[in-house]
Amino acid sequence: MRYLKILTVPAAALLLSVSLAVTDEAPAVPEGAVEHAGHHYKLFDDVEDLSWNRGKAHCAEMGGHLAVVTSTEEAEFVATLCDGAYAFLGASDDGEEGTWVWVDGTPWEFTWWMDGQPNNYGGVEDYLATYKKGRWVDVEASGEDFWMPTGYVCEWDY
Repeated sequence: MRYLKILTVPAAALLLSVSLAVTDEAPAVPEGAVEHAGHHYKLFDDVEDLSWNRGKAHCAEMGGHLAVVTSTEEAEFVATLCDGAYAFLGASDDGEEGTWVWVDGTPWEFTWWMDGQPNNYGGVEDYLATYKKGRWVDVEASGEDFWMPTGYVCEWDY
């Protein structure tokens, strides 16, 4: 796979010159990320001031995205990675209730909902999270209640 590496180099007259280089070297993933089926994943748990949007932004800052789960095998892997942790994943239906969308644009074809989910409890649950045995639930973007996630899973597509 080929990757685009962006390098910034200062130039004369207070201008900034941008140099692009193509490399076969994949960008680095954070220490502790686990490889599965050609992708890398990392659980960030016990996060202070957590929200789905903050998790999404943090993953993007590191060159990844909130985890996109498209198969039973991947769902079971993420469940094992979370090991009981309640974590945000990379989908929401905040644009249109009932229309779930992955953060990376992957078609919404696979689901792993817990029985009775999604339920949009209180009319405010628009974000995907793992729960018991890794099954999915819909939750609010943030909050302090016991049913709210304590972290999120980032994914890197390399």
